[in-house]
Amino acid sequence: MSFFDKNKKASCFVALFFLIFLIHKCFGYQLKLIYVFSAFALFLFLAALSKRVYLFLITFFSLVAILYAPVGLNYGFPDINAVGSLLYTNQNETLEYISGFPVSTYLTVIGIFALMMFSFRLNVNLSGKNKKWLFFLFFIPAFWSPAKGYIKSGFENGTELLNTSLPEVRFFSDAYQSYTKVMSENSRFAKIIKLQDDWQPVVKEEKYDTYIMVIGESVRKDFLGAYGFPAKNTPWLDNANATLLTHYISAAPSTQLSLTNSLAIRQSNGVNLNNSIVTLANKAGFETYWLSNQGMKGGFDSPVAMIGQQAKHSMFLKEGSSDDRSYMPDENLLPYVRNALKNDQHDKKKKLVIIHLMGSHPQPCARTNNQYSTDFHSKNISCYVQSIHNTDSLLAEIENIANQNQLNWTMLYFADHGLSFVHKGTDNENLTHGDKNQQNYQVPFIITSYDYSAKNKIDAQRSGLHLLPMLSLWLGIEEPRLVSECDWFSNQKCQNQHTVISFDGKHMDFNRLNNDAIHFGL
Repeated sequence: MSFFDKNKKASCFVALFFLIFLIHKCFGYQLKLIYVFSAFALFLFLAALSKRVYLFLITFFSLVAILYAPVGLNYGFPDINAVGSLLYTNQNETLEYISGFPVSTYLTVIGIFALMMFSFRLNVNLSGKNKKWLFFLFFIPAFWSPAKGYIKSGFENGTELLNTSLPEVRFFSDAYQSYTKVMSENSRFAKIIKLQDDWQPVVKEEKYDTYIMVIGESVRKDFLGAYGFPAKNTPWLDNANATLLTHYISAAPSTQLSLTNSLAIRQSNGVNLNNSIVTLANKAGFETYWLSNQGMKGGFDSPVAMIGQQAKHSMFLKEGSSDDRSYMPDENLLPYVRNALKNDQHDKKKKLVIIHLMGSHPQPCARTNNQYSTDFHSKNISCYVQSIHNTDSLLAEIENIANQNQLNWTMLYFADHGLSFVHKGTDNENLTHGDKNQQNYQVPFIITSYDYSAKNKIDAQRSGLHLLPMLSLWLGIEEPRLVSECDWFSNQKCQNQHTVISFDGKHMDFNRLNNDAIHFGL
């Protein structure tokens, strides 16, 4: 065999090894070389056994890795959050989501395709003995722990044998389990939402006639000028007479988890969407509105959209129809806000108007049409800072509309969750979902009204898991299940205010999470 032929054959082996390396990275798992070598041995064994099977599996795993790479490289393996996001996202939002990833993501995809083509050329001829050695080199690292689990179960639980961390197996196991959980929860929500609520509200507060609740999206409080960020991106909030909650934390690190656990009753068997803030206001005699710039339909109605549809008047700018566009600013909601805030002299019903924004949702430059006035760290972060300024301007306009209609109004603004840095300190610095850092949960929370005459701060810790009783108090509604000894809008220290929910639905102590602070020295 010539030197050239030897090098050509060696390059195919190297290509296969690095192809497996990239596939594991794209599947979203922590890279472990023992599993790379295990899979390498498996594919060599298959190439020696049957070239056709080898080619099929190499193609299959490579294509799956290419398709999942934007999610896996930036957000991780297919857990409940990843699968739920895919199911509840419409096509246009998916394209928008993919378009904002760093160049490295696309270079990785190109690398996988190129390495796959090189790997096709691999030819392996081995004796039966060597094939056995390759199989053992694959099997022992991949299935040693599952085999021990099977033995410990007394050879009764055969599913233990599939409980391997080898990414080629674990990826599909995790995806299936996550899909099953999401669909089961969605089915449960769909049944519960049809049940009649069993609220017993009594309206005590008669001070205001119009309650405006604005739900921001993906807003870290440390990026607001009003919360200490050096850029003046919240001029309205800086000057407004308002109460700022400085230590409010969201219930969870993603929209669906956070808002379902904040806006509806939580019981031991889960969240009961039929008993939500919307049905509470309906039962109390309010005229209710849900105005949303978030999609109502992806593959399925999301749980938050189900809550929105409980309102007497609901409107979604994005319904999976031809109205979907890449750039859909929150200001497009203003005509519907004006209509909802009309002062009807003949109808004296109180109003609850809930406005759900796209706000600062990843990718931030899609929120601002790639426009920004403050250059900070990277283009993506600059757009993020601008998106917060845009939300501040929207809040100012909502206040103007309420005042023009001479309403006795009060407005509450908070965000569903925060974000984490990725590619920190580089030109590709960005923000994305996560559940490991305090900033995934630290969000703004402000209350103002037409008759506020001073600024105020509440420094006591407040958790989104207790938002429903807080909103009940704000609305002036008493309900037996929402009565609390805590004076929510004061500096009283209240119990159990440090619990948050992770992506997998587990309760965690917020104080034990990592700090992902902004680096101002860049």
